[in-house]
Amino acid sequence: FLKIMVVRALRPDRTLSALLSFVRETLPDGRRYTECDSQLNPYQVLRASFEDAKPDAPIYFILSPGSDAVSDVGRLAAEHGKVEGTSYKNISLGQGQDGVALTALYDASTVGHWVFLNNIHLMPSWLPTLSKKLDEVAASKGIHEDFRLFLSSDPSKCIPVSILNRCIKLTNEPPSGLRANLRRSWAQFSPDEVDGFDNKTRSILFGLCYFHSVMLERKTYMNKGFNFMYPFSGLDLSACAVVLRNYMDKHNGVKVPWEDLRYLFGEIMYGGHIVNDWDRRICRTYLKYYLNEQLLDELEMFPFSTGAPVGGSGGDGGGDGDGDSDQPAGGRYASFKVSALPTHEKYVELIDHSLPGETPLAFGLHQNAEIGFRTSTNKQMFKMLRSLHRSDDEEEGDGLSAQHVAEAMLQDMLETYRDVRLDAGIVLDAVEQMDPFQNHFWQECQRMNSLVAEMVRSLSELELGFKGDLTMTDEMERLMDALYADVVPEAWVQISYPTQRPLGSWLADLQRRIAQLQEWVSDSGATPHITWISGFFNPNAFLTAVLQTSARASNVELDKLVISTEALKRHEADIEGPSRDGAFVGGLYLEGAGWDFQSIALTEQKPKETLSVMPVINVRAVEAKDHDFIGVFAAPVYRTQQRASTYVFTATLRTKIYPAKWVLAGTCLLLDPH
Repeated sequence: FLKIMVVRALRPDRTLSALLSFVRETLPDGRRYTECDSQLNPYQVLRASFEDAKPDAPIYFILSPGSDAVSDVGRLAAEHGKVEGTSYKNISLGQGQDGVALTALYDASTVGHWVFLNNIHLMPSWLPTLSKKLDEVAASKGIHEDFRLFLSSDPSKCIPVSILNRCIKLTNEPPSGLRANLRRSWAQFSPDEVDGFDNKTRSILFGLCYFHSVMLERKTYMNKGFNFMYPFSGLDLSACAVVLRNYMDKHNGVKVPWEDLRYLFGEIMYGGHIVNDWDRRICRTYLKYYLNEQLLDELEMFPFSTGAPVGGSGGDGGGDGDGDSDQPAGGRYASFKVSALPTHEKYVELIDHSLPGETPLAFGLHQNAEIGFRTSTNKQMFKMLRSLHRSDDEEEGDGLSAQHVAEAMLQDMLETYRDVRLDAGIVLDAVEQMDPFQNHFWQECQRMNSLVAEMVRSLSELELGFKGDLTMTDEMERLMDALYADVVPEAWVQISYPTQRPLGSWLADLQRRIAQLQEWVSDSGATPHITWISGFFNPNAFLTAVLQTSARASNVELDKLVISTEALKRHEADIEGPSRDGAFVGGLYLEGAGWDFQSIALTEQKPKETLSVMPVINVRAVEAKDHDFIGVFAAPVYRTQQRASTYVFTATLRTKIYPAKWVLAGTCLLLDPH
């Protein structure tokens, strides 16, 4: 335990791993606790729990996305000779079903039938009545020993504690870790079923289970994994397995229809959950890597690890191109190779003995990817622990009240921003007609003036409130709390731009933004040689100005043009004039990959360097029909590390490695990564 304290101090991102190791190796039966039911499917868990159930001890299912308790209980009822509709009644609760449920409970308890009450959280006002009824049934001497009650609900605070205390509680949450997920996925299929398949079907089924496990566990890496969280479940895997069996029976003895299978799995089964195009690209790339002919022989399951087979490494990194190089990524040593095995048990042994420990390399991510999510998980865990042990007389650290801290900050901010105003009217007077770039900068000035005016107004009101000249309102209280907590006030965020910065860093960034606009005004509306694109409220409008300028110059319809990017070798100090065919931009950061300034191409990240500063980029407009994706990676550009809805545009970056590698690595460009 003392070692864990050292780890907590030196490597907070590794604290949770150290705790798991401590529980697994030190506590009695610790491994059974950490791994729990990872080798059992939900039905096997239900069967084991049913042995502990009694007439007065119901089984209570806490539902999770993808769980199918009704199907499992129906299967168990049939196994015990119960007939649905007579000796086994399945009742979905809702309006008017309370009387039906109570009658079924009374009748079943006397004759030994089974009752399943679904979604009890939908009738919260009736649950105390149900609790009393369960007490009566338990106290009754006439209760039949074969009577069993099953309950289910979503996680809810309305469930009476008396019901929870008497129940055996089950939930079907995906296990943590790739090995545990793969065990559970493979356990969904019985040994007899799997052993009856031919070698091709068995190999593809295992590849499908591995893909399913990767899709589940990749969510662990938060925004580096997927832009959004999706409810993938064992039902998706089961449905894909049914499709696989049907296709293999139909194409028995002929070539495996890989394209058909990948389309059905990636666009319909799993793709049906996915709402983001970049997440869908990740899904397609995984399927193209895993489901191919090499899976029937021997396939490296860690994408783009050292020695990864060239033939199985395709993907759609940019457009539909796979790149122009056959050089696999180097510097990787983790490996998990899978060949065709004859039985279900052999694959279980492969999972237990050959699959390496948890590593981002299993998902095609760089080792650096786990630093962020592990640190975040560690913070959440200790925040929860502190909340459990918080005392009422907890001291406030420096002893300063929220009012004193907020008052000192607002004085500094008012002194800085009270007289700030961008007079864009000077530019309007100096030009006859604004070009697209001038129009964009003018709009940015107006938005900045609005933001600064709101900041000064709200801070001035708070100052008067502190002096007693105004009554403190809820809005003032929220502003004071935000200043004390060093977070950007919500009222300011609503009229500014997406940010994840604390207030102090946000103010420094705001000063840079104002300086860029002030320079534009003082230069009478001349577009800067290098534009700090990260400093705009609306960077998309700047890109639109690039398209409009090019469309006017080349006399091409605007909707036929797209943005293309080219990174330069030159540094900002070497740029002496504006771009001839677009605009030079700076201020972008690369996440998920490194940048080779010599070859001007993507490369591996260095250890513990999660971000790379990009060189000056020439942004220009090209006709869509001439936009070439060969040898480049189509990288999404986001405003913050939150990704998702902060998408701006797609940049094209040169690569000497498969673009699919950067797809799985979660590579992107960020305007403001702080």
